[in-house]
Amino acid sequence: MGPSGQNSSMVCPQPTSLFPEVATATWTRLRPVAMTVQHDLESLCGPVLAHLQPHMNRATAWTDRQLETLQPWQIALLAIAGTWVVLKLLRWLSDLVVDVRDVGLVQTSLNVLKSLPILSGIVRREVDKVLDKVVKSMPKEVDPQDPELRQLPVQGLTGSAIRDKLKYKASKNLQITEGSSKVSGALYMAGKEHLDLLLDAYGTFSHTNPLHTDVWPSMRQLESDVIAMTASMLGGGVNGNPDVCGAMTGGGSESILTMMKACRDYSRFVKGIRHPEMIIGDSAHAAYFKGAEYFKIKLVMVAVGADYRLSGKAVKKAVTRNTILVIASAPGFPHGVVDHIEDIAQVTRRCNLLLHVDACLGGFVLPFARKLGYPIPPFDFSVKGVTSMSVDTHKFGMAHKGTSVVLYHSKQLRQYQYTKITEWTGGLYISPGFAGSRSGALIATAWTSLVHMGEQGFMHITQQLMQAAQQFAEGVKQIDGLEVVGKPDMCLVAIKSTSKKLNIYKVNDLMTQRGWHLNALQFPSSVHMCFTAQHTEVVPELLKDLRDSVRALKEDPNCVKDGKAPVYGMANINPDRSMVGEILVAVQDNLLD
Repeated sequence: MGPSGQNSSMVCPQPTSLFPEVATATWTRLRPVAMTVQHDLESLCGPVLAHLQPHMNRATAWTDRQLETLQPWQIALLAIAGTWVVLKLLRWLSDLVVDVRDVGLVQTSLNVLKSLPILSGIVRREVDKVLDKVVKSMPKEVDPQDPELRQLPVQGLTGSAIRDKLKYKASKNLQITEGSSKVSGALYMAGKEHLDLLLDAYGTFSHTNPLHTDVWPSMRQLESDVIAMTASMLGGGVNGNPDVCGAMTGGGSESILTMMKACRDYSRFVKGIRHPEMIIGDSAHAAYFKGAEYFKIKLVMVAVGADYRLSGKAVKKAVTRNTILVIASAPGFPHGVVDHIEDIAQVTRRCNLLLHVDACLGGFVLPFARKLGYPIPPFDFSVKGVTSMSVDTHKFGMAHKGTSVVLYHSKQLRQYQYTKITEWTGGLYISPGFAGSRSGALIATAWTSLVHMGEQGFMHITQQLMQAAQQFAEGVKQIDGLEVVGKPDMCLVAIKSTSKKLNIYKVNDLMTQRGWHLNALQFPSSVHMCFTAQHTEVVPELLKDLRDSVRALKEDPNCVKDGKAPVYGMANINPDRSMVGEILVAVQDNLLD
């Protein structure tokens, strides 16, 4: 026995002696197979080649006759020109394949047809007619008492004059009575005491900028407190994963974009993925489309199930070697349902993928609804595999608009959202997100809101919201022709028509005439109502107006002439999504000009 306890006569063969032996043995075993394959190919291709040979000979002879009168330099030019044409054709085909992959065969075919000279002019004229009609349907109000300003006034106005002008401008806005808002979502905070407290906080910190913590050190703790309090509700903190960390941003979309940037860079530098893909359900927020465009991440959109929730099974089918991130919603903005996050997390763990839970809407409702006994499915960092979350303090967190929190399961992932610059002549620079300077006042109002509400305050508000949503959903079931979309998990209820004869968009237009502002949805055609603290007293009136609108439309299907119904109706049936996009651009231009 050798010193290691093994038989000293057992010596591993050296590669120089092993490899030739293996190669010889392998070739001996594979040679009959190779000979058989060669024989089969000759048997299969021989007749085809024999049939083509005369044609190839004639083609060669014809080519020789055409070229025999040309000079060598002319033949060279023809070869270059032919190569250029082939390369252009190959590039066009390559671009066509990319277009089909990105926007689908139908849209690509429509784009090709519209580019044809015989059709492009006709299509352009028709599109311009539609755009002109859309713009004319949105005329700007001309108010002699409040003229537009197109340049700086030569002489500045006095403080009292400016206050009068601002007061007049504010009088044009929709006036909302406390607890009786007719607007879906939009206005989340309630109570004059709460609002006054936030205004005081804003005034106290209106001049602060967290970029300069040496000047305003209080901002560091205020922001850290907001992040920690938010994390503690969602599976982080001392009672959960203590490694959960995060940052504040200017809103839900910014939290989403910040997270996408972090996940893209992490996957590139840690996992070596340079052509990233992201999987989302078709009910995910529009901000993910925006982020995919900004950060060059391929968006892989999969259909939600019959329950309007993204499933682990659907995600698994869409995973490729370039997938870096999966998005789940808690809840999805359109229908108020939480995706199957536990099942999705099982897939992302097995495939070593990042999983983001979008709780921008539900982050300050679902944790408290769960404590109140509502059947809320697991959705936060308590689910193994969730690597990041986005939560809006400026929605149900009852803070001023312009604040949100993005959370990560570890500091390692969070670090990739930073931008660090070491070669700038202005000095060493690092920024936690997109913004450099930020408003410390907004951070202060978020801190003030969370501390003023406390857990009991949020529990009380959540109970009211959930009861209002349930009361509305039960009332909708009693209206012939309408039904609730899916089974909402929180205080957002979507409704749709049960009959093609009842146009839900016309119902929405009639509701608008009655002062309501519901959110129009598509795929399927529907509308939703998001209940906030401003809706504690509106459900009976909302149901009455909804019943009356349905009844009026059944009696006279043409009782609505204008409104959003024609636009949404066209958008739902028009296969040319680029044309729908042009309409959106025209609307946005009109709003900004």
